[in-house]
Amino acid sequence: MNNRETATLNPLKDYYEFNTSDHVNRSRDRTVSFLFAILLTCLAGWWLQNIHSAGGLSLPYVRSDIIIVSLLCMLPLALLLSEWVCVELKRRRFQLFLLVQSLFFIGTLIILIQAVNNAQSSSTFSGGDAWESLVLRPTVAFFVMTSLLLVVGNLVLTQETTQIKSKGALVWFLALLTALVVPTFYVESRVDEVVTNIEEYIASGRLGDARRLTREVTVLSPWAEIDSKSAGDVAHDLDRACYDLEQSLAFMKLRPVPSEEQTYHAARLHTILGQPTKAIRLLEPWSDKSSTSPLTLQLLGNIYQHQENWVNSERYFRRSLKAWQKLPKSEQQQVGIVSAWKGIAFAERKRGNYEAAENAYLSALLLAPTADQHFLLAQFYEDTQQTAKAHKHAQQAMVLNPTHYETSGKKLIGSLQQQHFGCLSVWRHGSP
Repeated sequence: MNNRETATLNPLKDYYEFNTSDHVNRSRDRTVSFLFAILLTCLAGWWLQNIHSAGGLSLPYVRSDIIIVSLLCMLPLALLLSEWVCVELKRRRFQLFLLVQSLFFIGTLIILIQAVNNAQSSSTFSGGDAWESLVLRPTVAFFVMTSLLLVVGNLVLTQETTQIKSKGALVWFLALLTALVVPTFYVESRVDEVVTNIEEYIASGRLGDARRLTREVTVLSPWAEIDSKSAGDVAHDLDRACYDLEQSLAFMKLRPVPSEEQTYHAARLHTILGQPTKAIRLLEPWSDKSSTSPLTLQLLGNIYQHQENWVNSERYFRRSLKAWQKLPKSEQQQVGIVSAWKGIAFAERKRGNYEAAENAYLSALLLAPTADQHFLLAQFYEDTQQTAKAHKHAQQAMVLNPTHYETSGKKLIGSLQQQHFGCLSVWRHGSP
């Protein structure tokens, strides 16, 4: 190859090496920027969660997982914008770059100050708060994430990164869609779960816990319904009910030396209001006495069950069982013994002691062969993969109380037929 050919190829070689080097630099800078972004997202979520746990940031996120999802879904849009600001805008219009960056930093500072100083309200959230939160959730995430990435961009994107490849409208649209739509669907899925819990709490008389979760629903999804009523109406009803209970508690405190019966009723009200720690503190002085009422012991078993403290729950239910068995036979005693066996069974089931749980369920069924007991056993046998027994007791529940258990019984049997091993025996028995 002669010198002329070499001279001709050298510019092409230099051009190729320059572009390759520039491409490598841009890829390296973006990778570092992306890793920093992930790290800062986790740190921001952790910090905002600490604010939330300390009593701040009641609006607009309510729950810590929603904070994390909102920040992560805003990450692609914030990356695109911060890269454009730190490269294109900084190179072409430096003064406008400073202005935009200052606006983001000042806005984020104001947001974080408000987050720290925002104490959770004890009253029901209004509809205005709820609709305001729908706007604030993406807005706060946008300012926080973009500001963090602008800081990263100033540190990582060097002068060598003189230009970036322009992103198409589709990329920006997808990033915007991720930032706005994905968190919305996530919030709605969480609201569905919370509504189910609220309905269970109301059915079991845990009004304080139901009130707390209902307030969250009124902020996260103001159009949601609970038991065919709007979340706002349910929240107001629960507020009134809890206010009456709080007034009753205040009246009880005016009495002189409380008896065990008075203490039991006060602790029961605290339990309904979602204040288990106060209830336990009231009952503990009475729980160690040999003459303790089975109602006191049973209430302690229920409280620890709600707290998922299965060891203490099982212990107090067994003590209540012994206390009930010492009393003369009566309808109340029979109901108390059955309730104690059910509490023992549930605690043993959660602890993985399935044989003890089965014996407790069967003991309750022997004393009260009702549809409720049969269906509890059917659910237990379904969980422990004993399909034939589950099918048998589900059918018994449907026969004894078809109005209440027809639908749920068919659903349980259908689940056995479709999902569980050993379901051939279920198919042999056929569907009712």
